[in-house]
Amino acid sequence: MVASPPSGLPPANTPLIGVAVMVLAMLLLPVGDAIGKHLTTFTLYTGAALAWSRFVVGVVLVVPVAWSMGAFRGLGWGFVGRQALRGGLVGAAISCMTQAVATIPLADAYGTFFIGPALAAVLGVLLLKERTGWADWAAVALGFVGVLLVMSPSGAIEVGTFWALAAGTCFGCFLVATRWSAGTAPPIAQLSGQFIAGLVLLAPLGLPGFLLHGVEGAGWLLLMGVTSGAANLFQILAFRHAGAVYLAPIVYVQIISATALSWAVLGDRPAALALAGLAIIVSAALFKVPWRRLI
Repeated sequence: MVASPPSGLPPANTPLIGVAVMVLAMLLLPVGDAIGKHLTTFTLYTGAALAWSRFVVGVVLVVPVAWSMGAFRGLGWGFVGRQALRGGLVGAAISCMTQAVATIPLADAYGTFFIGPALAAVLGVLLLKERTGWADWAAVALGFVGVLLVMSPSGAIEVGTFWALAAGTCFGCFLVATRWSAGTAPPIAQLSGQFIAGLVLLAPLGLPGFLLHGVEGAGWLLLMGVTSGAANLFQILAFRHAGAVYLAPIVYVQIISATALSWAVLGDRPAALALAGLAIIVSAALFKVPWRRLI
């Protein structure tokens, strides 16, 4: 998931570093979903239980650091409401994505999931009154074509595809909510609030699985939470060097990592038409990068 840019920072002057760190974050994010796919195969945990475990690890690792930094000082109920919305949306997105990768290849799930940025572009205009140019809409349209190819390369849509579509929808709304709350609190406070909200809101669905089955695959659960948390941290660090105009298209780099993991580690070889769709999605992302201003 994409963290919001930190407020109060000096103007970006090292965009190449920002892009490099963001690429690292996007390559790391699908690792958590690949571990989730593994755990849904070899454990009895539901998607909600696995999603909840990520927030548990996130709270344990991030909240104490934020507290020691005084990041929550002076924040009121407005902060709580915004982070509850963000935490609920990202929790739903992770839960749906875990359900999706349990039944369809990781790369296919991510291809469908990327309906989210297109939805975020539309909602950003309608709800946040953001300005967009022809290049933005061209990239959205191109990416949407790629998503359609990934969703149904054989003409038959599986149940997991609908879970991935739901995940992408929640993620698109999460991006808009993140933009809406950007600058209202320190980045680590927003990340902590997101983790706490997800922990609380998913507890009724996630906690029973652990009470019923105990802790299975503790090492994998920890690694899944750590990789997700580290990826979010790298996103925040990336925004210290470059603005959203440079970093937003890099979100699609997740496709590369997801396809590689799906093929090499999980043994899911994507169909030719799905690969074509993934290539189109990546092309849409590259189309939006302001190359001439990058250096």
